[in-house]
Amino acid sequence: MSQPVVLAPDEVAPDHPCTDTSLYAADRGLLAYMLQDVRALVRLAVDRTRDVIGYEPIIWFVHGLKRRIVPCDLDRLVDGTDLEVVGFFGSRRLASEGGLALGTDPIDGLDSALTAEFRNHPGIACYSTIEMVDGFWANLVLHSVPSDAEVWRGSEVHRGAVVLSPTLYRDVRIHSGRLPGGVDSISEVVLHATKYWDYGPVPDGQPAWTAVRAW
Repeated sequence: MSQPVVLAPDEVAPDHPCTDTSLYAADRGLLAYMLQDVRALVRLAVDRTRDVIGYEPIIWFVHGLKRRIVPCDLDRLVDGTDLEVVGFFGSRRLASEGGLALGTDPIDGLDSALTAEFRNHPGIACYSTIEMVDGFWANLVLHSVPSDAEVWRGSEVHRGAVVLSPTLYRDVRIHSGRLPGGVDSISEVVLHATKYWDYGPVPDGQPAWTAVRAW
């Protein structure tokens, strides 16, 4: 892995469209949309109008597109304290670029494998995924402290997902931030930084171009 380039808040790196700052607003909007799903689920659980079982995925479809919430720690979601936030966004690689054709790739299977091991990472409070019309997936992770995410990234399943990323994605951006007051609040997600991985037009085994930006 190459050393990350440090980007200013308004800087766009030449030849790396994943660093386009217009993506930031769109990503924040989608994270807010996913957070509303979590908030709705928590309200139903607190009101006892729906049974919510820890670590049991809740799956539904909107216009044929899949959504998944894995509520790991309901008590942590409603305790009124801040939560750490991680948001994952990837630009899907097409079959013509050397990627896997839609419908044959392991993204959904990898996501299921990742959620299955959450019991080993008690700091994670909730994990959400959303499928978009272009075949992309976005993820929202709510967890207790920054180190939780680092421990999770060190897991065997997550390392396997990282190895597959250059085949599945042209580029990846991962936002980190905080949700003041947690899910049981009216706060918006505050993003602090974004990391970028650009794997290039064709997966060739070369180190990814990487960058980091503080907002």
